[in-house]
Amino acid sequence: MTRRRRNEGESGIALLVVLLVITLLTIVVIEFTESAQVETHLAFSARNALQANYLARSGVNVGEALVLVDAQIGGGGDSLQDVWARPFPPLPIGDGTVAFRVRDEARFLNLNDMISAGTLRAERVDVFRRLFTILGIDPRILTAIIDWIDRDETPFPTPIGAEQSSYFAFQPPVYVRNGPLLTLRELLLVRGVTPTILARLEGFVTVLPPANELKVNVNSAAAEVLYALSPGTLGDPGVVDRLITTRETAPLTGMGEIKAVTGLDEALGEHGRGFVDFDSTYFRIEAVGEIDEVRRGIVEVVKRDGKRITRVSWTPSSTTLALTSQPPSDFLATLPLLGDS
Repeated sequence: MTRRRRNEGESGIALLVVLLVITLLTIVVIEFTESAQVETHLAFSARNALQANYLARSGVNVGEALVLVDAQIGGGGDSLQDVWARPFPPLPIGDGTVAFRVRDEARFLNLNDMISAGTLRAERVDVFRRLFTILGIDPRILTAIIDWIDRDETPFPTPIGAEQSSYFAFQPPVYVRNGPLLTLRELLLVRGVTPTILARLEGFVTVLPPANELKVNVNSAAAEVLYALSPGTLGDPGVVDRLITTRETAPLTGMGEIKAVTGLDEALGEHGRGFVDFDSTYFRIEAVGEIDEVRRGIVEVVKRDGKRITRVSWTPSSTTLALTSQPPSDFLATLPLLGDS
């Protein structure tokens, strides 16, 4: 009787050991399976990200080709009727899609052109002051931007700006560039500029290498920018309406056509006429590739010189984008913070 009970006890222990081993093996198999699934998912994600990046690159290449084709076609004046400005739907390529758009930077006002050869140009500042008024932005932000890009340490007087001493109180402290802005995103470092204000500005201003002249393409500029060119255009909205109606029929190519728009030449005045251009030198190409819900975006700025283009900047992004062919820009989120690689 005792031996039988001992055998039954040993059998029970053996059964428990077997069950424990089976349980441990099951856990190991489950962990291995989950690990393999994670690794497989990461591998597919990396592959999709690479493919999406090359899709975006292809969109940039198509945009560059359109800018060059427009230069070869010629015809005078860069306008919203040109081949590069047309809206293109997302294009299916293989298992993914690519969407892109091209915009001329001359439709915007270049913030860096407020300073010429190290000297602040009052008549150009007046253009931006009118633009800020139209957009409902505090003029103190404009003077802070001026102090950010000028070379001296004297705050702009009216309204008072912000030089280095104002930024030492920031946590962490911010060092004023005292030179041309490198990206629009850099404006977030300027005192008073919030993401909301930056989003408001980005449809009307740009950051390009200083050209020592403030010019805007009247064939593509927004109405707010055209209003800002002179007190006369700001005071007579009908002039801007007539200009926009005229350019929708055919692009303007010279000052003679400016004079043909009723009241426009008088509204611009001498200074305003100096801010007018009809062609574009810089173009922004924005592209996004998508495959299996993985997106990669690229923002490129190119300079067109005759029938050649030179890359000015190239900003890749892994940020989720929603690209359409129409303005205003939805690429604010793609720009990295200053100093990011």
